[in-house]
Amino acid sequence: MTHTWKRGDLVELDGRLAVVVGVEGDPDVPEDHIAVWFGDPRCEPSSVGGTRPEVWTVPAEYFIPAGAPIWKH
Repeated sequence: MTHTWKRGDLVELDGRLAVVVGVEGDPDVPEDHIAVWFGDPRCEPSSVGGTRPEVWTVPAEYFIPAGAPIWKH
């Protein structure tokens, strides 16, 4: 089944959760790929150097939709 991913979709790749931050046609996203952010486990505040987000472009066909999120407040 082929999905048309959109920015903001939660996706899964081999058990790793990610959020779609770019789609085919966006700058630096190759054809048939999506750009995803897997998160940053270090969560360092900018006051101590922080980190730049790492975004991966991966063939879109490798992903499946993530399960429904658990909403917390």
